[in-house]
Amino acid sequence: GTISGKPYQFDKNFMDGDTYWNEGTEVDVEIKVDGYRIGRFHDDHADKTRVVWPEYAALDDYLAGTGPSYMSNFNLTETCDLRAVSCCFRGSRGAPFPAITMNSDVCHQDLDPSRRSNHINDGWSFHDSESDANIAHCVGFAWADDENTDSHHYRGNALFDVSFANAVMKGYGKNVPGAPLCGCVEMMPVVTNVECRKPEVKNQKHSLTVSGDGNYSVVSDIEVDIVNCATSGSNNLVDRYLTEAAATAEELDQLKKLIVGPAKCDHASFANDRFWTKSTDIGKFETIDSSKWQIVSGLGTRFWPLPYEYYNDALDFDTVFRSLLQASPNKIVRRVCDSCLPSHRDIYYKRLNMTSLPPADVSFVDYFLSNWTSINNQFNEDFQLFSTYEDAIAGTNPWLYCNFQTPSPRNKVGFPRDCGPGYRVNCQWNTYLQKPCSLPGGGSHVFFVEAPPVL
Repeated sequence: GTISGKPYQFDKNFMDGDTYWNEGTEVDVEIKVDGYRIGRFHDDHADKTRVVWPEYAALDDYLAGTGPSYMSNFNLTETCDLRAVSCCFRGSRGAPFPAITMNSDVCHQDLDPSRRSNHINDGWSFHDSESDANIAHCVGFAWADDENTDSHHYRGNALFDVSFANAVMKGYGKNVPGAPLCGCVEMMPVVTNVECRKPEVKNQKHSLTVSGDGNYSVVSDIEVDIVNCATSGSNNLVDRYLTEAAATAEELDQLKKLIVGPAKCDHASFANDRFWTKSTDIGKFETIDSSKWQIVSGLGTRFWPLPYEYYNDALDFDTVFRSLLQASPNKIVRRVCDSCLPSHRDIYYKRLNMTSLPPADVSFVDYFLSNWTSINNQFNEDFQLFSTYEDAIAGTNPWLYCNFQTPSPRNKVGFPRDCGPGYRVNCQWNTYLQKPCSLPGGGSHVFFVEAPPVL
């Protein structure tokens, strides 16, 4: 952008909350040095210049003349019907900047309106405001529809104040997860408070000079500051909205659904409107203790990249896997699968006979990943399967059924094929070499080996 000195994509990523200006600390980057143009404009020009609403030439080809080249966060033709913008910061860059003062709870969010920022096409998110009260510093502004008002004419100045100036001059950073850092209020999360800012214009002068040949020039001299909307009483954007935006009662009602007021995060109604009920299904997305379980590989929501050796030379990776299993105190391989049926969400493979492992020129780890076979891997002779760690240790309640894949160049099925606690259960297997079954299936999973105890 012209003010930041950065390309469009940086400005866009900053407003989305995804640059080193948002996440870094002063130890990483001295923001007043890297963002010196922001500081210089703030100190030397911001109070003497009208800042226009941002448009970017980089978007001209993309929009192909269909409308103004607005950033999606501030697209006046699509999203800003309420004529209000907010920024919500979650932290500070630290010393030498002062600590940030949190002024708002974050309730919940419809993710679809900000899909060009969070890259999530649809969905919702909840934030636990009870345990994490006042988790954000939210600040914003509103403007009247009348182009002749100061709030409309200098809305670009207000945008600079709440966004770039807060980041560079005050060290504010970190966006609310799933939300842009700044955007029209319709695409921001539902919050309890937004501090109100407005342009205050003083000493506005215009002089007209006409030359002898009839040409003329106009020189404007202004002093514009961005200040709090109220010097006393409530400075919540909702309470100031009718005045600052010359808004209607209907528009105010809409804004109150987005800025709800203290202690009014109504999760129940938000969920009910979307036909949500709290799941009684337990065991998904459990955090696994890395001091007790060493990760081997994972896919989907549990993605863990396989080492280069797996693709270059599978036996090198297999050597690492075998060494982990040898060191394992109970010789247990564990698979956690968030996308599986409850019966297959957590499986413990207990090796009974370490002397009958496949020969060294055969990849044993691939049995689990994509080639579940009975060769040197006989059910109830070489291994047993269990649904809990306690059963695996005690040898109680072992699984009763197990089968294996049929060898074929086109059949690359991994653990545990159709094995089940009491009978055959289809499609709970994983694979790294072909498309897995549709949900519920083994697409999102992770393998671990039990780690030796820490002495």
